[in-house]
Amino acid sequence: MLHLLHNRKYKVLTLLFLAVVAACSLNLFIATRIDQKYLESTALKLHGDSKFNPRASTRAVFKFVSDRIKHNSQVSRAGNPDGIYFHWDDWVDLSPADRILNRYRKGFPLGECDDIIEDFAKVNGYRMESYNRKVLRGMANLYCSKEVPDRIILTTDNEMIEVPVVGKRRMGYDSKPIKMNKQMLIRKMKKVEKSVVHSNFTTYPIKALQSNLDISVADFLFDPEAETFKLQEKESQTKLTSEESTYLEFLQTSSELSDHADKFFKYPWIVTDVVQGRSHHIAYPFFKRFIGDRERQSIIHHMIRAWFSFAETTGYASWIAHGSLLGWTYNGVNMPWDTDVDIQMPIVQIDKLGRYHNNSIIVENPRYGNGKYYLVVAPTYLKYGNGRNFIDARFIDINSGLYIDISAVQYTGDVPPNNEQNERRDLSQLWVHCKNWNWNSLDEILPLRHTYFEGGSAYIPKKVTQIMSRKYGSDSMSDYSFHHHNFQKDIDLWVPDEICSKPPKIKTRFNEHGGLSYKGACHSPVLSDEYDIVKPSADRHKLLNKNLDNPATYRVEEMGELPFLRKDAWDYFNDLNENLVHCTGWAINEPVVGKIYETGKANEKQ
Repeated sequence: MLHLLHNRKYKVLTLLFLAVVAACSLNLFIATRIDQKYLESTALKLHGDSKFNPRASTRAVFKFVSDRIKHNSQVSRAGNPDGIYFHWDDWVDLSPADRILNRYRKGFPLGECDDIIEDFAKVNGYRMESYNRKVLRGMANLYCSKEVPDRIILTTDNEMIEVPVVGKRRMGYDSKPIKMNKQMLIRKMKKVEKSVVHSNFTTYPIKALQSNLDISVADFLFDPEAETFKLQEKESQTKLTSEESTYLEFLQTSSELSDHADKFFKYPWIVTDVVQGRSHHIAYPFFKRFIGDRERQSIIHHMIRAWFSFAETTGYASWIAHGSLLGWTYNGVNMPWDTDVDIQMPIVQIDKLGRYHNNSIIVENPRYGNGKYYLVVAPTYLKYGNGRNFIDARFIDINSGLYIDISAVQYTGDVPPNNEQNERRDLSQLWVHCKNWNWNSLDEILPLRHTYFEGGSAYIPKKVTQIMSRKYGSDSMSDYSFHHHNFQKDIDLWVPDEICSKPPKIKTRFNEHGGLSYKGACHSPVLSDEYDIVKPSADRHKLLNKNLDNPATYRVEEMGELPFLRKDAWDYFNDLNENLVHCTGWAINEPVVGKIYETGKANEKQ
C-alpha cells in the first residue's frame, strides 16, 4: 500500500512539474518578440518561392485603358466596353494557399469555387485558429468570397484615371508570368496618360495640397433623418437616380444596422498570438504573415503619401491624428513601432467618400512603387450604435493587410468631458468628436495647415500641442524613451534600445559623406540606413517647425515634395532574390515628378 501511495505521489509531482514547464514554455513562446531577421528571411523566402508579380495587374489595367481608347467597342479577356473584370487572385499574392487553390485554378480557370471551399472561406475571421489555418482561410476568402471592388483608380504623373469594374473573373497571371520591369511599366503609363484625354474615362487632374485648408462647419453636422426626408420628398415628385435610390435605402437601414452590427473591420484571431497581438493590426482576410518593422515602415511611407494625393485630388479633406501626429512632432515621420496611421475626416466628407469612392482600389504610380490600396467605408459610419464600430473607413494595403484608420469627426450635441458648454453662438468653439470619444474644438482643428509627413504633403490640425497634450499628456512631445526605443536628438531619430540606449560617447557620429560612421551608428547597419532615410524628413521638419503651432512661412509649390525615401517592399525583396543588389538597405531617392511639382525646389539648408 505504501508503495502504491509513493508511486501516486511521484506521478502527481511529475505531472505538476511538466504542467509548470509547459506553462512557462507557452508563456515564453507567446510573449517573446519575433526576431526581425527571422521575419525578413521568411518574407524573402516566400517572395522567392512565389510567381506573383504586382506589376502584372497594373499592366493589365493600363493595357485595358489603352485598348478601350483605340477600340471603343472591343470585348477582351480583360473586360468589355463597360469596364474591366477583377479577381483577387490577380491582385494579391495568394501563393501561401497554393496547395488548396491550385486545384481550383486548374479546374475553374475563371476563378469559380465549389461548396467545399466556399464553406471554408466564409467562416468568421474572428474564429480562434492556428496561424497556418488562418492564413489559408484568409486566402480562400479572397479567392472565393470577398466582394470585388467597384472601380480601380490608376495614378499617373499628372492625373488619376477611374476604371469601372464590371464583374468577377480571373485572368490567371500566375500561369503566364510577365517579365516587366519598372521602366517598361512607366512607359506604358505615360502612353496612356497622353491619350486618355480623348477617352470616356473619368479622370482627376492631380492637385497639390494647399498651404491652409478651411472646412465648413456644416461638414461636421450631419442629420441622416433630414437627408432621408429630402430624398423621400424628391422621390414623391420625380424619379430618383439609381445612385440616389441606393443612398436612400442605405439611410433607411443604417440606424438599425449600427445597433446590431458585428465588428465590420476584422483582424485575424490566432491562438499563439493572443498575448502579443501581432496580427491585430493587419486587416482580415489580407493577413498572410507577420510583417517586419522595416517592411512595415516602407509600406506606411508609400501608403500615407498615396492617401493624401488621392484625397486632395478627388476633393476630400482629412488630417493626421493621434499617434501618427505625435510621431510627426518629433521628426516628421511615423514612430517606428507604430503599426498604422490615424486619419480623421468630417462626417459629411466620410459620407461623400462612402457614396462615391467606397469599395475602390487605388493603384500607386508605378514610378514610386507597387502599392494597391483598398478603400472601404464601413456601413456603420453614420451612428455610434452598439459601440463595436468606431473606425469608419480604411485604406488597406492589399498585399500586407496594413492600413490607415479613418475616423469621422462630428458634432452630436453630447457634452464634452471638460463640461464646457457646447453652445453654437460661436461656431469656432464647437466641440466635436469621433466614435472613440476623442474631443476637440473646431478652433483647435481649423484651418488645417500644410506640412510634410513621411516626406510628402499632408494636413495637420491648427493647434497640435494643445491636442497632443490633452490626449497624451503635456510631456508627450518631450518624452525621449518609449516602447523600447529612445529618441536621440543629435540624429533626430528613434533608436531601438537593443541597438543602443543612448548616443555613443565619441567626438563625432558622422563620416565624411554626412552619414553615420560605424561607431556613430552603434555598429548597426540598420541604424545607418534608417538615418539616411529619415534625415531629409527630419531636416525639413526641424527647419519648418521650430514652433510646432507656428511653422515657418513657405510656399508649398516652391518647397516641393521630398523624394520617396524607402524602397517599395516588393521591389526590395525582388531585388534581393534576383541578385540585383548586393546589400540589404531600404534607402532610395526617387524624386516626385509631374506638372504640379516641376517648379518645386527644396530650399532648406542641407
